[in-house]
Amino acid sequence: MSRAQWFKVHSWVGFKLSILLSFTLVTGTLAVLSHELDWLTNPAMRVDSDTVKTMEWTRIYQSAITQQPNKHLLHIRAPIDPWFAAEVVFFSQDKIRHRMFFHPTTGEYLGDGRWYNWQRFLRMSHRHLMVPTKVGVTIVGALGFLLAIALITSLVVYRKWWTGFFRMPRRSHRKLFWADVHRLAGVWSIWFIAVIAITGIWYFAEVWGLRAQYPDRGKALSEQALDAKVLPSVAVFSEMMASAKTLYPELAVERVFFPQRNGNGVQLQGQGKALLVRARANMLSFDPMSGALLAKNKGEDLSIHARISEAADPLHFGTFAGLPSKLVYFVFGIVLSTLAITGTYIYGMRIARVGKHEPKVRRQFWLAATRTMTWGKWFSLTAITICLVITVLLFGGFVNE
Repeated sequence: MSRAQWFKVHSWVGFKLSILLSFTLVTGTLAVLSHELDWLTNPAMRVDSDTVKTMEWTRIYQSAITQQPNKHLLHIRAPIDPWFAAEVVFFSQDKIRHRMFFHPTTGEYLGDGRWYNWQRFLRMSHRHLMVPTKVGVTIVGALGFLLAIALITSLVVYRKWWTGFFRMPRRSHRKLFWADVHRLAGVWSIWFIAVIAITGIWYFAEVWGLRAQYPDRGKALSEQALDAKVLPSVAVFSEMMASAKTLYPELAVERVFFPQRNGNGVQLQGQGKALLVRARANMLSFDPMSGALLAKNKGEDLSIHARISEAADPLHFGTFAGLPSKLVYFVFGIVLSTLAITGTYIYGMRIARVGKHEPKVRRQFWLAATRTMTWGKWFSLTAITICLVITVLLFGGFVNE
């Protein structure tokens, strides 16, 4: 293929679905800091970090039961940063999830929150466009292929790209300026585009049958737990947390899941020695009535397939080093979103064929670009519209989960 042909491929894959791609990149960028957005908008999630000593799981569990004595608790989550409250999620009688927030050390009840918050909206819209998971993940995951092709073709088209890291945009003409901005953003984002593209393709593969197999999580032993979804007593829960320190001393518990089905155990999940794994990879499971150990899984014992699957989320969202890595991902997410938008603008300028000395009518560039998108424009707008309509129905409380 000639360089011109490579450029045509690059333009096509980055242009046809650029509206949907831009929407996905923007929601993904915001999703990186979605918990922080909720922290800003809900005072109940905020605590003074100087007052937080340790995460007192039993105290919070007892407070949650006192606050909602007739509700079934789903899980408790430790704060993601010292200035966050601990979170408890429960099912109400109408089968809708709700959140409660507690001081991590004192167990003091701080307030509540809706299940459908910023974090849920951004995660669901970015991951599967609010439509059924298999359909949505297929569409969004397929964009990973487009990103990968765009990256490969850009390295061919942009000769000696490694010399462009500090090449400032030329200001002699707006088309040159935006083309240079596009290249500059691109070379700095090579590593990021590769990570997002590969993990996006991996999600696509998983939803179509490449899911990894995980160790058994154990089945309840007591008769009551086999016949119903039961919560442990405060005393048994306290024994579980104490046993965890002996059975799995390196486990830093991040969340506790209570039985969701008959026969389920109480699962303590968190981080251990394994790197780049989700909390679920390291787990202790206990019988909810007796507190007996049902299963013990370690991230380092997982198969290679499972380890790759576990690494996808930390690498895709930049959660592997806490807030610092998330901030890096947020910045590069903005850069990548800019790449998609400027690429469309540059293509529009080329299609509109506006000369150097003609009036600067930016609107005609966008109109020229969107006209050329044909089916891609309508597919993108339809998908985004469906996503936003479902968002209004769910987050507006018009339909239950």
